[in-house]
Amino acid sequence: MYRTNILLVDDYDYTRELLRSAINSCIDDDTLPIEAHFYQTSSGYKVMDLIDLRLINLVYLDIDLPGLSGLKILKLIKKYNSDITVVMVSGESSSENVMEAIKNGASGFIVKPFNAGRISESLKNYIKQGPKEITGKKEKE
Repeated sequence: MYRTNILLVDDYDYTRELLRSAINSCIDDDTLPIEAHFYQTSSGYKVMDLIDLRLINLVYLDIDLPGLSGLKILKLIKKYNSDITVVMVSGESSSENVMEAIKNGASGFIVKPFNAGRISESLKNYIKQGPKEITGKKEKE
């Protein structure tokens, strides 16, 4: 069983709750070996503090956040610790957004409204990659 600290980043409370519920359902339905612990924020400015404080392993990150875009946050996360798995979430699946996200280290991309199959796939990919224990800052050389 992988203890996984999951951070949900979206500016809408109901979207974070729907995603949390969908993730839990996928874990239960697919009997995935994940013990999920959820943290959430609506602000891109709080992401790095939460990652450091809660030792986040997996992030579901909205692209369209007020103030600081999800793509900028993705770059910050990957610079901070490249072992953190980031799945981008967006209501718009433009090829530019998808390519930019993947180029900058996102391990997946989920389009709103959520599809259980895509969420399940993102969790299975996380497991397949071999979840890493996050112990804090690990900057790229």
